[in-house]
Amino acid sequence: MPRLGSKNKEKLEETTTPKVDFYREFSKVTNTVKATDIWIGLLEKFRDEQLYIGKIQEVESEQDLIEQLCSFFANMKKKDGADYSVNSIRASLAAVNRFLQEKSRIKNIDLYNDSRFKAIKEVVDGKIRFLSKNGKGETKGADSLKANEITQILNHRLLDGTTPERLLRRVFFINAIYLELRGGEHALLNGTDFVKCDDGEYNVFIYCSKNNQRGLTENRGKADKLVLANHPEVTPFLDTMVQIPISTFRKLKKNLVIYFNTLKTGIWYKPKHVGFRRLNSFLNEICKITGINFSGRKITNHSGRRALIQNCEKMGVPKEEIKLLSRHRSDAGLLSYTLPPDFIFVRR
Repeated sequence: MPRLGSKNKEKLEETTTPKVDFYREFSKVTNTVKATDIWIGLLEKFRDEQLYIGKIQEVESEQDLIEQLCSFFANMKKKDGADYSVNSIRASLAAVNRFLQEKSRIKNIDLYNDSRFKAIKEVVDGKIRFLSKNGKGETKGADSLKANEITQILNHRLLDGTTPERLLRRVFFINAIYLELRGGEHALLNGTDFVKCDDGEYNVFIYCSKNNQRGLTENRGKADKLVLANHPEVTPFLDTMVQIPISTFRKLKKNLVIYFNTLKTGIWYKPKHVGFRRLNSFLNEICKITGINFSGRKITNHSGRRALIQNCEKMGVPKEEIKLLSRHRSDAGLLSYTLPPDFIFVRR
């Protein structure tokens, strides 16, 4: 291969470097960049209060970095002194990891998988377990969806599965309504957690939930096993979302995400997960675009969970069976999701 002379090499660098930089910046997701900036700003504010010197990316000692990040994650609070939610803790770790991988003077940082930073992950893992145990793992106060609204959404053309984005919405809605997933469970679903049976049903294994606390991400021990029945409103969409990507991305099978980041790209099955923040408002977004009336109501990802519980009540399903569906271990835990005591059943 011929070598470039020094003048030609300089000329080539002058013409290619701006293009490289442009496309690298263009590839960044705006919301991800904003989220990273917010969390790094909070980290630097904490460091200033603790009188640490310089910026976090300028720390050259691994031990110093570990001590500072452990202290930050252990002590982080909102402005009003309240604890952050579990999802916020996870989002903060992801943001700090992204930032340090790009900016830190310490090479090859991976806060999730590098044994050098095991202490940081242990602190975050412990905080997630503690917050989940004390009621910070779930979003409370969401309003339910009515049975006719669920039907309206399922029949809407924007969830017909004919484009990557429509398929993503459909599968998310199926998981929210029929699996009664808690808010944070969506972001941790893996494509291989969906196992199709000979009768067409899907066994779905939930490895990280409030009642089955597995910590941060990868401690996939005993799972909750849920079942999605073989139904034309469900199965064909899961087949498309799960089976084809596994064959397409066979090398990535162990870490295959279920919610591919296909939004606004028109590309099928990009092996990159939709971000925490986008997923956290996804059911709200689906309800808006399908014409659901929001007047005086709070619709979050938890609305799907509340919807199935309350619609089961209206159909007369026994409480013990509802607890099995919702994975509540106690009557007290189920109580906040049930219909108000003065609700009057109208039989038609």
